[in-house]
Amino acid sequence: MKEYNVKYVLAAAAAMAAIIAVQMVLSCVFTFHVGEVFSRTAVSALFYYSIFMLWRKSRKAAC
Repeated sequence: MKEYNVKYVLAAAAAMAAIIAVQMVLSCVFTFHVGEVFSRTAVSALFYYSIFMLWRKSRKAAC
């Protein structure tokens, strides 16, 4: 199992906390649906970004 850098784990946790905070604000200002759409989009983007970065690091390590 590979060791993960604590910096990246904390960055991911901070990103999720920010997404939750923005969702709460959007739900209060607009509607719950607006907050849900934002959070789904943001979490999906974060997921695909992390997959892309892992793929890129593994390609760089293989070379």
